[in-house]
Amino acid sequence: MPEFEYTSRRQMEPRPGRNYATEYYKQTQPEYNLLRAHVYAVAAEIMSERDSSQDTLLWTSEPLKQFKRSTRGQYYSLIEIVTDMVAQLASHKDIPSGILGRWNRLFEGTRWDIVMVLEAQDRTTRFQELFQ
Repeated sequence: MPEFEYTSRRQMEPRPGRNYATEYYKQTQPEYNLLRAHVYAVAAEIMSERDSSQDTLLWTSEPLKQFKRSTRGQYYSLIEIVTDMVAQLASHKDIPSGILGRWNRLFEGTRWDIVMVLEAQDRTTRFQELFQ
């Protein structure tokens, strides 16, 4: 499973009536581009499979009981989980923990799972090594 670096996490204030708050992963532009390329490749592969048969199209559109929405009795489908992540990245916004969590639960144990790792703060660049 691929790893992507983030520089920090930003915790938002909880919305009124909620006891949890969304957390966002801040990334450098090169890491963000790598993450976006990975997600777009996964989405393209899924869309290709989805278009291959009517059964696959229906299966990917069915609500999944293990992915509850905040509205009671409603659930995310596979395609909604994927398109939420694609839309977030297409809008050049930081990745929220909720969208990332759904993605990872959906693709747990596959090559499509995403691991976010904190960028090493104490890296010495080649430039620093040469000119110190």
